Amino acid sequence: APAEYKGKTYVFYEELYYGDALLADHKDLSDEGQSIHYPEIGTKAADGLTKTQIGAGASGKTTIIDTVEYKNLIPGEEYTVTGTLMDRATGEAVEVDGEAVTSETVFVPEEMSGTVEVTFVFDGSALKGKTVVAFESVTLEERELAVHANLEDEGQTVYFPEIGTTASDTETGCHVAKADENVTVVDVVKYHNLVPGKEYKVSGVLMDQETGKELLVKDEKVTAEAVFVPAEPEGSIEMVFTFDGSALKGNAVVAFETV
Repeated sequence: APAEYKGKTYVFYEELYYGDALLADHKDLSDEGQSIHYPEIGTKAADGLTKTQIGAGASGKTTIIDTVEYKNLIPGEEYTVTGTLMDRATGEAVEVDGEAVTSETVFVPEEMSGTVEVTFVFDGSALKGKTVVAFESVTLEERELAVHANLEDEGQTVYFPEIGTTASDTETGCHVAKADENVTVVDVVKYHNLVPGKEYKVSGVLMDQETGKELLVKDEKVTAEAVFVPAEPEGSIEMVFTFDGSALKGNAVVAFETV
């Protein structure tokens, strides 16, 4: 059906003539037998952990819940809503381990209008820095009735952040530091694909490269923390670690950061 029909209901009126004489008609806007309903859907995607459009894929298992709002379905009929996650940058389906990320829900609406959830569960660790868009379609007896597929629709979109860091000693200006009592390491955290206007917290800890464990100075971990609200999706923030490094001659430390 043409796009302008979506979400609308049309009622057929009939007239019976003999010559120019009107003998009978059937004109009733409430008559279901005369009505044709054209479905329409819209969707709103959110990460299952953050409950926002910020994707929490760094830990691996990721859940995206897409709430599909429908209009003009027939109560009591069995419909299937099918979703596919798309990569906004490429316009292709998101693949994890060579398989497209899809989901399907079967439902029977009690009312003509309502909502149904489509849940995607997948390994999101490979999606750092990517933006995904949920495409949905509704079918009845394998006939496609309504589609919501728009790569530019913010409501269908989930953003997966990515960070990279560069640490340096403030005294030397490079990756080599003097092992004295007052060592300051600055780690510049560059971020990508954050949602502007949201409040984020970045937490850092220094690690002992040889042992792979957290660095302890006088039995205390060396940490830093900052809260920030990005104005743009891309940018950077500095994390400052200050500690007594006199016992670290010959050691190498690595800054770990989490947003």
